[in-house]
Amino acid sequence: MALDLENGALLWSHGPSLRPCALLAGSVVALRITPSPTLVVVVLDAATGEDRWTSEPVDLPPWARCTLDDTRDFTLRTEEADDAVVLRWVARTWYRGGAAPSARVLEESRRAAHGALSVGLAGSPSLEVLPAAEAEAEAWAGAGAESEEFPETADADVPLPVPPAASSDRRSAVLDQSLVGDKRLELHLRPDSGAVVLRAADPRTGTLVWEVELDRATPRRAPRLRP
Repeated sequence: MALDLENGALLWSHGPSLRPCALLAGSVVALRITPSPTLVVVVLDAATGEDRWTSEPVDLPPWARCTLDDTRDFTLRTEEADDAVVLRWVARTWYRGGAAPSARVLEESRRAAHGALSVGLAGSPSLEVLPAAEAEAEAWAGAGAESEEFPETADADVPLPVPPAASSDRRSAVLDQSLVGDKRLELHLRPDSGAVVLRAADPRTGTLVWEVELDRATPRRAPRLRP
């Protein structure tokens, strides 16, 4: 979704099957998984949201479980340089059985792979699969490959949260925040309704400028079906 920073008005939206990775050179670089473990890079026009270019499929190891969000199975990092975007991925798997495995089974079930894709945006978009040596050079791919948790990180440039003075819901939880221009953008989750809300606030006073509901879920459970 693209929103007007001044008032939160929707400029354009795209389907939910993409992971936005970078905004560069008037383009949005996104990732599509169709299906796992195949990656497809999609480049959108940043002004209109229309598709500009779609890459050829890139196959990952057959055991990889690719996801649009970061999980223990799959993580993605983005680097921007001039007119190119580098997407670095890590895939992992381990023993998932219930019984205590033998040392051999445990060792054989542990797998890890990583790679990198370079998306060129100068002229017509292009995709290059980087050599293994360049993909392996990233310290996070090696040191973080065994990490089982992805701790929440805060942008060092974002002022400490100040509760919005005009918030319509004080029971919501802040999922993420970042400083964009002269506004602090906060992603909220309302536990009572499951709605995800994006809010823009003054970073100094916490005064709410606008808020937009991005997604709505229902906490109600589906009725049980009879056998």
